[in-house]
Amino acid sequence: MDAITYQGFGSLAPLAACLWICLVSRPVVRQTVVRQAVVRQTVVRQTVVRQTVVRLHGRLSLSHLALSKLPLGNIVVGGLLVLICLSEYSSAVAAGPVASGSVVAGSGRKIRHVLFYDGQPREFSVYLPAAYNSDEQATGLPVVFAFHGVMMNGETMAKMTLLHELGNRCNFIVVYPDGDGHGILRTWNSGGRSGRLERIAEDDVGLVRCIIGQLQSRYSIDPKRIHATGFSNGAMLCYRLAVEAPEVFASIAPIAGTLAVPVRGASRFVPTLHIHGTEDKVVAWDGPNLKTPKNLDFLSVPQTLETWKKLLSASGTQLAENPTLVCRAEKWPDRKADGTRIEVHRYGLDPESDIPDLQFVRVIGGGHTWPGGENREWVVGNTSEEFNANEMMWDFFQNHPLP
Repeated sequence: MDAITYQGFGSLAPLAACLWICLVSRPVVRQTVVRQAVVRQTVVRQTVVRQTVVRLHGRLSLSHLALSKLPLGNIVVGGLLVLICLSEYSSAVAAGPVASGSVVAGSGRKIRHVLFYDGQPREFSVYLPAAYNSDEQATGLPVVFAFHGVMMNGETMAKMTLLHELGNRCNFIVVYPDGDGHGILRTWNSGGRSGRLERIAEDDVGLVRCIIGQLQSRYSIDPKRIHATGFSNGAMLCYRLAVEAPEVFASIAPIAGTLAVPVRGASRFVPTLHIHGTEDKVVAWDGPNLKTPKNLDFLSVPQTLETWKKLLSASGTQLAENPTLVCRAEKWPDRKADGTRIEVHRYGLDPESDIPDLQFVRVIGGGHTWPGGENREWVVGNTSEEFNANEMMWDFFQNHPLP
């Protein structure tokens, strides 16, 4: 699938449209006559806008703009939208070399991309560590995709996880893509859909492949160290990518999301770190319940773990006739008064190795949350402070490049 990308405005197009409406639309004042129930409309004299030139290619220019008798309300709203646009634009990049992006000393660089895939604009943000230099980068850097959950987007995912801050310290690139939808009302086609949800589903696996192609053409990345993490619906997409694109992703770290696609035909077991709270009410431990949308299905946490263990064991037949899955379990001491406790189960095929191929973290008392991330207890339950999910997954990712 061919794709077109531009850097710069990202989500500013809707704001530009709103600005246009605010400036040139004719305000209508309605008067209601109580007894006669008659609605009258007084049309304010039309605003004249001449010779407006709009050019979108990383920059916006308005020339020869002449306004007459512009209503005060339109001026105020339009001005506010201009300020919003300018604030977003300050973190965007004009079309051209990646190195021309906005830089904050010591904190890395954020670059916003828009990619047209299947005729739809799809956006993603790339966070480069401060040490990255496109001209002098001799070796490619690892890449970590971070997929948001339902009713989120890449920006809210970045705010909740702050994974890019770890990327800046540890020198890896973080990509926050936006799912299909508008604003923060976005989703991923992670599988398990039926009926209307299936009919409107996007090819998000194809989209991710396309994004990776764009990353390879624009940045210095290591194709053997592309990893994925995700939250909720985004975690389910991680599992789908592990099944349908195992040659691309070195390892995955789904959090608060389970498997929602069949695993038959998977050509490779993708090393996995799974983190899940026992009190998760959104992607419930025991699977779909009465609160789950009727057109959505996914496995429970125990079913996902068993399916993944079988897939790991099956991958071991290439090494031995009767492979044995080794499990190491441990309970962590309770160190924080956050209402959670931690159990870790590590699975592998090599009894001599301390590096697990599958690591499962059971957050007892944990809600639909990101351990060590933004505390949203009042909405979705306890956020564990017993460990930091970002640091745990980065340790896991470093041990699992593509073979």
